[in-house]
Amino acid sequence: MGVCMEVLIVDWAHLRSVPVEQRVRMVEEAAFGPDGAYDYDPPEGWTWPDPAEARWWARYEFVSTMTSYKAHFWAGERWEELRPFVGPPLRAALDQFGAPLFWGDHNYTLPPPPEPPFSPAIVSRPTDWLPRTATMLWLEPEDVTALHRFWVRAEPELASLRAPFELHVVEPIGWIKDFASFSRLVTEWGDVVSRAAERGWGIIGLKC
Repeated sequence: MGVCMEVLIVDWAHLRSVPVEQRVRMVEEAAFGPDGAYDYDPPEGWTWPDPAEARWWARYEFVSTMTSYKAHFWAGERWEELRPFVGPPLRAALDQFGAPLFWGDHNYTLPPPPEPPFSPAIVSRPTDWLPRTATMLWLEPEDVTALHRFWVRAEPELASLRAPFELHVVEPIGWIKDFASFSRLVTEWGDVVSRAAERGWGIIGLKC
């Protein structure tokens, strides 16, 4: 469970234009900095490249997670406990929106959706895109667009989850112990997805 991840939003068209053998270096330097220069205590929130550099990426550091994926795992556990007490429309939207955010790949039984469900590519990667990288998350622009639609549905009702959370999540343990921490992580993911979607970009998560 001691997995760390750096999250990037990336200009897919720019990355696609670069020869395959150069992409690994570009993405890893964007996530971790030049060799030997990576700061293991990066600032929380958004980091954008220097104005003099090509602005084809941005890095997001989730608040109070120390880059650890443990918070994501525990948020997934909280959602497992909470989702039976959430109305079907909001539950379906958060099932889809949260799939890449929470640890593991949950296979919920969902009612027939009005559109094809989002299926995150969490495990397998096209090796010709980023060979030899420890990629944990791989969302192409069309995936991000689909996720953003689910976030637009879920965001206005997110606060309504406070009451069922406090009533039904009785003894929360781990990194996500209250509704505030759960809501913050989900909202941060909404910001990542929204900023990538508005640019037509993709999202990549690299194991650190």
